[in-house]
Amino acid sequence: MKIDGIIFDLDGTLVNSEPLHMEAWLEVLARQGLHFDHQWFDQWIGKSDRFLAESVVKNHNLAVEYKTLQIEKAQSYHQLASERAQFFPKVEEYILQLSKYLKLGIATNSSRKDADAVFSRLPLPDYVSTVVTADDVPNLKPAPDMYLLAAERINLNIENGIAIEDSPAGLQAAKSAGLFTLAVSNSQSAEKLKEADMVFPTSGEAIEWVMANL
Repeated sequence: MKIDGIIFDLDGTLVNSEPLHMEAWLEVLARQGLHFDHQWFDQWIGKSDRFLAESVVKNHNLAVEYKTLQIEKAQSYHQLASERAQFFPKVEEYILQLSKYLKLGIATNSSRKDADAVFSRLPLPDYVSTVVTADDVPNLKPAPDMYLLAAERINLNIENGIAIEDSPAGLQAAKSAGLFTLAVSNSQSAEKLKEADMVFPTSGEAIEWVMANL
């Protein structure tokens, strides 16, 4: 296929931030008397904080507004991300190279403030032409809205575009938008990502495949 551009997911794909999201959520929920672990959190990877908060309040009859949980989690995450967010191996050097040849964008279910907390530590905006966040679209992943908007912003023909994702919800969004999908099993098992056109063990290997096929 002809490749003109890539739209990346952010958390769990470019940046190893899912453990930070998990740490923030488990800390906030523990204050509500809910003591979960990483296996419980796996089901929420790729889904919005609002959906998680609403579900937890409803399913556990919490006497707290879901928005309060969201705010507390965001405050905790922003602190963690600004101090500890890291690229996955090889990602930064590869994106720097690709930015010279391809149209690059990011589409993330994270809020703008969440993304900015990561960007305060890592220079991703220097390498991509647009960052679409949860604040920019009416419907989050698994809806295709943010992928369609990112493609429009970077003037990318969908037929010549690739999405790189780490979650089933993200893959569904990208495929619904019409993009060729590469999945990376950084956060989820390859079995859960089988809807992707191709699955790779790491983000570095997925980007290497793109580079080899330019």
